[in-house]
Amino acid sequence: MNNLLTKQNFRQCEICAYHESGHILFAYLCGYSCKEVQLIDEGNENGFTSYALIDYGKDSLYASKFTTADNAIDFFRCLALGEKLEALEVGRRLARIFLGGSVAAAVFNNKGNVQIPLPMQIDYMDLLRVEFIHYVIQELSVDKEENFIEHGLQDALYTLSNVNIWDTIVDLAARLLQFNHLDKNDIEECLEEHGLIYDAESPIEDSLQS
Repeated sequence: MNNLLTKQNFRQCEICAYHESGHILFAYLCGYSCKEVQLIDEGNENGFTSYALIDYGKDSLYASKFTTADNAIDFFRCLALGEKLEALEVGRRLARIFLGGSVAAAVFNNKGNVQIPLPMQIDYMDLLRVEFIHYVIQELSVDKEENFIEHGLQDALYTLSNVNIWDTIVDLAARLLQFNHLDKNDIEECLEEHGLIYDAESPIEDSLQS
């Protein structure tokens, strides 16, 4: 980490770390994994950016269509009924992941307190992706889920009210701040230390509910 960081830039760096840690934790809760995560010092007034490379496994095609720049609604319209239902479920999981990053950052800004009134500020790219997912749901589903984003934010806040889940995000963010980059082994080592064992056939959230 750059020793000449200003207080403002370091705060932005922390927010990035919590944002990405939120994405990662929710990805694992949804049965996916993360290949790597990195904080990037832009070296200018833009401060820090970050990314987390999520592995969507067998859902990669649907995930790519939900996140592509051209927002390929025609792809979803042309799916068979069973495929549409599968795609919509993948979309709902992706929405949890995208909202989870923004909510984790908001909870960090609120000093770990999940009692945050809605609506709350959502990262621009996260919001665009969730809005497109909602659009697809409205196009393909009988249930229009009018309060989709609000319910997603409430779900994320409820999930983070689990002390172990929040402590895992705090630990993951701290490791990311320390090393700037974590690979899959680093991430899953952190999760395992908090009792969150990843198994593609049995999402972490299943064990939390059992």
